[in-house]
Parts: sequence; structure tokens; C-alpha cells
Amino acid sequence: MPNDKTRNYTMEDEEMQVRAKTKYDLLLAGDLAAFTAKFPWFDAAYIASFLADINTAKAFPPDGAIMSNIKVLTEDIGTSMTEGMRALRTIDIYAQLTYKTETAKQRVFGQDKWDAARNDQEKMRTALEVCYGFANGAPYKAALMGKGLTQPDIDALNTIADNIDTKNALQEAAIAGRPVSTQDRINVNNIVYDRCAEIALCALLVYRDNPAKLAEYRLYAPNSGANTKVIVHVSKGGTPVTDAKVHLKNTPLAAQLVDSNGDAGFESVNMPDLLDVDITSVLLGPLALTNQPVSVGDSNTIEAVYP
Repeated sequence: MPNDKTRNYTMEDEEMQVRAKTKYDLLLAGDLAAFTAKFPWFDAAYIASFLADINTAKAFPPDGAIMSNIKVLTEDIGTSMTEGMRALRTIDIYAQLTYKTETAKQRVFGQDKWDAARNDQEKMRTALEVCYGFANGAPYKAALMGKGLTQPDIDALNTIADNIDTKNALQEAAIAGRPVSTQDRINVNNIVYDRCAEIALCALLVYRDNPAKLAEYRLYAPNSGANTKVIVHVSKGGTPVTDAKVHLKNTPLAAQLVDSNGDAGFESVNMPDLLDVDITSVLLGPLALTNQPVSVGDSNTIEAVYP
């Protein structure tokens, strides 16, 4: 059994892969040197590995394709079930014509089980096989064919039973395999997203004075609805400031008092890439921070340090 995991991101897999490939293209086109200058391990081998991860994730079919396959198989079985009931009814009509006054012979083909088989694949397959066994054997075959039943009518019972059996096996295999395929896909896509998050984190330092470039490496598009967390940690000389109130100026979020660790936590689905932060302290006065970069869709910490 694979380990149960959930996606580390809220966008669609395909959108995440496209955003990852865009970051790769930016690095390949000329940005890599700026990253390598800050982080020596962030080199050509790193982005080659990143591309390999992207291609691996893209190789997995989307969940919708797997579900579409299951849906098609389910519809196919439904069609065969309808065909099966029609084939059984055909035999019943000829049985009534053949054995007008012999009720026991009319019902020997298993008619008492047919209603229960209407919506049960296994029971339908059994009903078709039982009916075929009697209709294709002596003395019933000759008598039924004497009233117009054909060999193809009889053979259809067996053919439809085989079709239901085959389609049922395919459906069960598809349904049983889906959690594994989905889990594997989540795993490989999480690897790509985590690489994107690492690159976005590095970009906060590489492009902290270049908001336009920084925006190119953000994890989520503006107004994507991604949930973003921000903790503003207020300190002076390494000691938490515990009487401060923190306000994120360019968000509709309410100002918050810090806790005993000097932290004020904020969370929003519409957090901007750059925050302006106002801090007030009775003991230390005001402190203003501008253009604080935020990795949208992630957890962030902003250090507010009194001089």
C-alpha cells in the first residue's frame, strides 16, 4: 500500500507543471547565474534535475483521464446489461410460443432469476450462462428453433455473458488501480512543487530588490485563491518585543497584538506578493517595513527588528 499523501498545493496539476516549466525556462534563459552567485549548489545540474522531475510528473495521466476510462467501462457494462436482458427476453418469448401449455418448460430457462439480475453484473452473467445452457441443448434447442429462434440468438447469450465478465474485470482493475496511480501522481507532482517552493524561497534573496523579477518566481498567480500564512516576528537585540501591535497595511486583515514570543500571525487567500508592515510599541514606538516579499501559497516569516 502506498503512503497516503495529499497535494502540497491548491492549483490543478497541469497548472502547477506549467508554472514549474516557466521557472525552468527563466533560469535557462539567463537567470541561473544570479541564483548560483547566492547559492553555489543552484547550478546547471540542479535545473537539469528540476526539468527531469517536471517531465516525470507530466508523464502521469491526469486523474480525469483515469476517471473517464472508468466511466467509459461503466457505460459499456451498462450497455451489455441492457443487451443481456433483451437476449433473455427473446428466449422467453420463444419459450412461451413453444411451450404454450407447459409452464414448467417455459420457465426452465431461469426466468425467476432475471429481475434480480437486471442491475447485478454477476447475476446477469450467471443468468445468461444458465439460459444459454438450456437453449443450446436438447430437447429445448430444436423445439425453440422450430418456432423461429436462430443460432445467433442463442449464441448471443454466451457472447454477452463473456462481454460482461471481461468489462467487469477491466472496470474492477481500473478502479482498484486508480488510488495507486493517483498516489504516484501526487508524489511526483509534490516533488515538482517542492522544488518550485525552494526556487521561490531562493528568489526572495536573489531578487529582493527587484519586485518585477521576484514576481516571476512566485508560486501562485495573483488572485489565485491560494492560502498564504505570514508570521511577523518583532524583536530588539534578539529579544522578542511583547507589547507590539502589527498591521499589514496593504491587506484588509485586522491588526494583531503579538504573543509572548513577539509573533503576530496572519492568514489570507488574497495575500499580496509584497507587504507593507506597520508596527507600534508603547515602549519602543513605531516601526515601518515596506515591500516585504511573500511567497504566496506558502508559510512566511517576516523579521521586524527594532534598531
